[in-house]
Amino acid sequence: MQVKQIKIETLKPFQGNPRTHSPDQIDKIVKSFGEFGWTNPILITKENMVVAGHARLEAAKKAGIKEVPVIVLPFDGEKARAYAIADNKLTLDGDWDFSKLADLLTELDTGDMDLSLTGFDEKELEDIMGWAPDLKDDEKEIDNLKTNNKCPKCGYEW
Repeated sequence: MQVKQIKIETLKPFQGNPRTHSPDQIDKIVKSFGEFGWTNPILITKENMVVAGHARLEAAKKAGIKEVPVIVLPFDGEKARAYAIADNKLTLDGDWDFSKLADLLTELDTGDMDLSLTGFDEKELEDIMGWAPDLKDDEKEIDNLKTNNKCPKCGYEW
């Protein structure tokens, strides 16, 4: 497979694409283009139908980009439509190690880097960066709690 540049107006979005993209997501991708450049080609069929990369395509239009990098897939039709689903779904199956994420975000939080470029908004960043270290402290406190307590009124034990 080879990456090549193609004019945006020649691309045809997959009309049956079940994945949606909010204006906020498109804005974040535009901002990412500004900082990191284009890092992930759009995947298309030989007929120029977009299989994966609809949000990147919308962001490129919004940013005024006229040509984008693409990879022409070696399949089309039913297989391309199934891959359009797989490309989105398989990404969603991942999870975060919030402790490692908090550590990495804390390392990046030097004042030189706009952490919103990571895709997390300010509230999410505060929650993540404050959550993991507090969780470790909470776990220590839980380990030190007394056990075998009994309610003097009802006798419930915990």
